[in-house]
Amino acid sequence: MRESCLDLMSICPLTSGASVNAPTVKIAEIALGRNRRYEDKELLMASGLRCGMRNFAQMGLKALKVGAKVRFLDEVGQGVVTQVISETSVMVEDENGFEYPYESGRLLIVADAKEEKMAYERVVPSVLEIVQQDVSQEQKKRLEKDFKTKYKEANDRASDRSDMEVDLHMHAIVDSQVGLDPTTMLELQLSHFERMLQIGIRQRMKKLVFIHGIGQGVLRHQIWSRVDSYYPDCSCRSADPREYGSGATEVWIGERAFR
Repeated sequence: MRESCLDLMSICPLTSGASVNAPTVKIAEIALGRNRRYEDKELLMASGLRCGMRNFAQMGLKALKVGAKVRFLDEVGQGVVTQVISETSVMVEDENGFEYPYESGRLLIVADAKEEKMAYERVVPSVLEIVQQDVSQEQKKRLEKDFKTKYKEANDRASDRSDMEVDLHMHAIVDSQVGLDPTTMLELQLSHFERMLQIGIRQRMKKLVFIHGIGQGVLRHQIWSRVDSYYPDCSCRSADPREYGSGATEVWIGERAFR
């Protein structure tokens, strides 16, 4: 386009100084004006395209806000955005409660996140959120790895079963209790309970047996209370006393939980 303008200017009486009549001058002026308009139009279109692309990226970034539910495009599973790191990346907590950075292009926003959240996708605190400053950085990494392995194995076990047994005693959950106070240990047990229950729901199991022991009855009470508050289509029953005594609870998963 610019070359055509220069060619036209080289023969134009306004620029070459040639002696021509009035009609020729008029034609040259019109042609130059049209070429300038075409150039302006191209610049506007290019500018509009750039602005559109920026707006599209900004729209995607705004959609990937904290709390947004997403699916992974290059791996199985989904998660929740917990932090916007930059214009192109976010931190996502997966279904097992572990956080990882992801590029926004590797994520797909779940359109019906509100409905799915109502269907037993209660956000449970992650292991790292629970332990916080109670243990060393090395122990945090070890706990994170151990729990991720536990939930992967649980998913694999649950895929072809109708029931599952889960031991909530601390020695069955963590290798070492050093640095963990009673409150933190109870929170870890409850977090593990909910994550295992959610695995059972996703795998369409009928029943999970949670072994919590007798003690003072605090853990048992919290399990029954959380099921009643957050999992309305599930129900609690005392497990068979001939097998578990008074130290276990059965959680039965209703059909409506699989919607």
